[in-house]
Order: sequence, then C-alpha cells, then structure tokens
Amino acid sequence: MKSPAQELISDLSDETREIITLVKKHLSPLSHEEFLLRPDEKSWSPAECLEHLNFYAAHYYPVIQRKMNEAGPFKSDYQFKSGFAGNFFANSLKPGKGMKLAAPNDKNPAKIGLEPKVIERFLKNQNTMLDLLKTARKRDLNGIKIPLSISTMIKFKLGDTFRFLIYHNQRHVLQAVKALRN
Repeated sequence: MKSPAQELISDLSDETREIITLVKKHLSPLSHEEFLLRPDEKSWSPAECLEHLNFYAAHYYPVIQRKMNEAGPFKSDYQFKSGFAGNFFANSLKPGKGMKLAAPNDKNPAKIGLEPKVIERFLKNQNTMLDLLKTARKRDLNGIKIPLSISTMIKFKLGDTFRFLIYHNQRHVLQAVKALRN
C-alpha cells in the first residue's frame, strides 16, 4: 500500500472519530448488565471487546509517543509505503476481511477480567490516538519503527502500526455492537 502520508493520517483520524461515534451511540447508553452480557458462552461481551482494545492501547500508545518524541520532526510532504509484513498484518485485522486470531492470554479479558470504567478508558484512549495521529503529521511514518507486543524483535513502520491498531479497534467495536444484537 502506498499513499501520501498526510492522506493516510487524515483517513485514520476519520476512522478513529467514527469509532468514537459508534461507541457513544451504541455502547455508552447500555446498562451495566447489558454491557457485560455475552451473546453466547464462546463470545466476548461488549465490555470484553473494549477492554481487549484497552490492553493494546496501554501497551502501544506510550511506545508510539516515545518513539515519535525520540525521532523528532520530519517533512510532511512524502509518500508512506507500507512494509510487506506490516501491510499483511494490518489487512488481516480489517473488519470482515481478516482471519480470526486468538487473543494472547495477556490481552484476553475473558481470562484476565475487567478493570473499572471500560468505556471511559476506551474513549480516552481513542482521543489519545487522535493526539498521536496529530503528532504523526510531522513525523516519518516510514522511518519510525514500533516493536510488536508479541515480540520486540519484530518491528513495523509507524504507519503500519497505526493502520493495524485502528483496524483492530474497528473490528472489535463492530464485534461489540454485533454482540448486542445476539
């Protein structure tokens, strides 16, 4: 995937704002009981879907901020060119297109449990993502590398990291909304 960097950031910012809107519209009004209700024994509740994303935000967002701070400013008029593995991974997390992956135990709320204020933390994390994307407008999406949570030996370009995190957010927010219908 190749795209003007500023266009990619604008698209990802729009997608993040859509995620915020979906959560506020469909999940914020739920009662505590509805929010915790699983559609079946093998599926996550809406709360578990968002908590899973909160775990990833807690890992990745500070790393992204630190790496962008270390890198400093960069020109804004350039092309982002996705890496092969980063592009594959990001596309595999797109809602409805990717493969189903089992959550690692340390990111599985069904095994770990839920912290208080799941929605509030999730929405705060999405606003943090918008801030990170704003900072990224003046950073090198190709040159800054972010280590994966599953192995610090594997690193993706910052642009691919943003893509997979936001696609992952979309995927699980849609899963949370779908859980309400079941």
